[in-house]
Amino acid sequence: MDFFQLGSFVCRRRWWVIAAWLAAALVLRLAAPSWSEVANDGDLDQLPAETTTARATALNAAAFPDDASKSQIVLVFARPEAELTVEDRQYLHEVARAVAAIPDLPLVDEPWTESTPVVGDMLKSPTGKAQRVVVRLTNDLMAVDNIRVLNEVTRVVDELAATKPKGLEVGVTGSAAIGGDMLSAAAESLRNTDRTTVLLVVAALLLIYRSLWLPLVPLAAIAVAVVTSLDLLALLAGWSAGSDSPAVKVFTTTRIFVVVLLFGAGTDYCLFLIARFRELRAAGRSQDEAVTCALGHVGLALAASALTTVVGLAMMAFAEFGKFSYSGPAIAVSLLVALAVCVTLAPALLATRLGAAVGADTEEDRRERGLLRNFWERIATPVLRRPVGVLAASLVIAAPLAAIGWNVSVTYDIFGELSPQRVSRRGATLLQQYFPPGEVGPLVVLAERPQADLAGVDGRLTIASLTKPLEDLPGVDKVRSAYRPTGARAGEMSLSIAGFKSLAVAGSPLAEAAFISQAGDYANRVTRVFVVLTDHPFSTAAVATVEEMERTLAALSADPDSPWHNAKFELLGSTSGIRDLEQVTLADRTRIQWLVAAAVLAVLLVLLRRPATCLYLIATVLLSYLVTLGIVQLILGGWYGADYPGLDWKVPVFLFVILTAVGQDYNIYLVTRVFEEQQTHGPQEGLRRAFIETGGIITSCGVIMAATFASMLTGTLRGMVEMGLALSLGIALDTFVVRTVLVPAFLALLARRGNRG
Repeated sequence: MDFFQLGSFVCRRRWWVIAAWLAAALVLRLAAPSWSEVANDGDLDQLPAETTTARATALNAAAFPDDASKSQIVLVFARPEAELTVEDRQYLHEVARAVAAIPDLPLVDEPWTESTPVVGDMLKSPTGKAQRVVVRLTNDLMAVDNIRVLNEVTRVVDELAATKPKGLEVGVTGSAAIGGDMLSAAAESLRNTDRTTVLLVVAALLLIYRSLWLPLVPLAAIAVAVVTSLDLLALLAGWSAGSDSPAVKVFTTTRIFVVVLLFGAGTDYCLFLIARFRELRAAGRSQDEAVTCALGHVGLALAASALTTVVGLAMMAFAEFGKFSYSGPAIAVSLLVALAVCVTLAPALLATRLGAAVGADTEEDRRERGLLRNFWERIATPVLRRPVGVLAASLVIAAPLAAIGWNVSVTYDIFGELSPQRVSRRGATLLQQYFPPGEVGPLVVLAERPQADLAGVDGRLTIASLTKPLEDLPGVDKVRSAYRPTGARAGEMSLSIAGFKSLAVAGSPLAEAAFISQAGDYANRVTRVFVVLTDHPFSTAAVATVEEMERTLAALSADPDSPWHNAKFELLGSTSGIRDLEQVTLADRTRIQWLVAAAVLAVLLVLLRRPATCLYLIATVLLSYLVTLGIVQLILGGWYGADYPGLDWKVPVFLFVILTAVGQDYNIYLVTRVFEEQQTHGPQEGLRRAFIETGGIITSCGVIMAATFASMLTGTLRGMVEMGLALSLGIALDTFVVRTVLVPAFLALLARRGNRG
């Protein structure tokens, strides 16, 4: 594309271009659904179909079609110093009835209480100091409606608190409550990030330009780009929603990245355009000439940097985890929109009276440029004069941090992302004082024996041979099955009331319907076993228990003497989902890193045609990635202390992609300017001039990009905060170390040797 011709066209048709973008934004706003209507949330819902969790979900739905429960609210009633009183239990039932009466609550059946057959005794703590009320829902764990459900249940509990017996503690938790809190926190993070991003970008532009007029061009262009991109993605997601294999999916995190990246990258694109425009105006060019020539000079660099980022993000489409495979291309589409805005709408605005104000060159401007030039000359002198020493010192400092980054630990504790002040976290804390932590979300083992009959006494004995090995596993608190529905262990049964009740319940029609399939071809062939773990379902210890459980089940299936020989086992629940998530995303992480690095390298080779330089540019970004991880690990480890669980698992993937793709923007700006100046002034003087001329603008762009990512620090999810910290630090390192020291020093070595790289 000839950007000089595009600039000339935009100048001649400035008002048509402005009107076209405003019309496009308006049409998309009217046609697109709201983001909340089309956004998908929940990490476990985006696992590929071949994972254990996906297979177990399908089998459970087919074998137990009447069990519509997909999540639950758990109400905890506890009295710390004594057993629950009659008044406590009456109050418990009053709350249960009030919750059941909430309008439009997606109930499966009446709330489970101590009076519910089969399950009632399981809801009492061994000490008698606590009881649970379980409200089973048809909503998925991360259904948006769970926000309303949690708010309504909390409202009922708060309203009835006035009649609560003195000393009784009440908590609200459960998978639906956790999902509702996660979604609420994500929505809060989105609002906080949006506001903070805008404020930081406006503040940065005012600081850079020190004028009320100058920031209007980038702000207007970015506003149109953000609105148009979000509405376009929402529209595409809405069109794809009915498909079995949708082409477009969006998430809350997608929207956050679109807003942050477009404000950061879009501002950068506009700053480079405006900087060259002002240079030309200062040289005496007319306004239209300056617009045309500015776009002609920087248009290719803008397109190259944007397309480099787009190609890098597009590589995420090869991931198996849905949140990665859909988010990368969606963000890439938004960057293409931003590029289109910055090479059409932004020049059109510069060609209006607004551009006349932007291009006005005052004595103060000239004085500041002189000071800035002197500053970058002082930086350039030691870097370009002693490149070997500069590179050696940089590597000595970076190596220990990179080593820490190479061995960074990650956590998949989704529950731990929530603030301890969240309703579901407080409720879970209360629950764990009286019940095993695994009661928040028991693991379900689905066992299928196609040629067997699991009904009757013989069937229960067969199920007993499955129950006992699971009970004996470390990390398992109790196992509930058709053999022992209440979960009372064998040694307890003959001596305890719970044991007698378990024997009485086993074999009842209600118990068989709950544990043994009655549906079609699966009738009496599939059974469910509910396993309560001693650890929280989202913890690393719980995942280790699941892995040991899988080995035990595989041994049973392989044993020719076992009643379960050749049986198929599937695991369902939060813990098995976390294990699947870990396996899938670790494989994705390696795949994405190789693909992104290779794709960005290929783009650089096409653009620059200098293999040594391109390889070095990739190496510097990889170094900054590892150093960033190392610094973040040290900061968070110091902040959390012994309780630090590790870096959120999403951070390394998004950090790598964004640093590798977006980080090359500044490389391209610098290197293309170096090559341009070297053609006129020779290798060393051209490098020095390019370093000085681009130092201020690249630093300004880097500061703005880092500031936009820092806006994520205002989120209320731990993972979002860690992402913001890592990305802002990474961009800062790219700006102040890679682009200021490592790249110029390497180019200086090449210039000394007369090597084109």
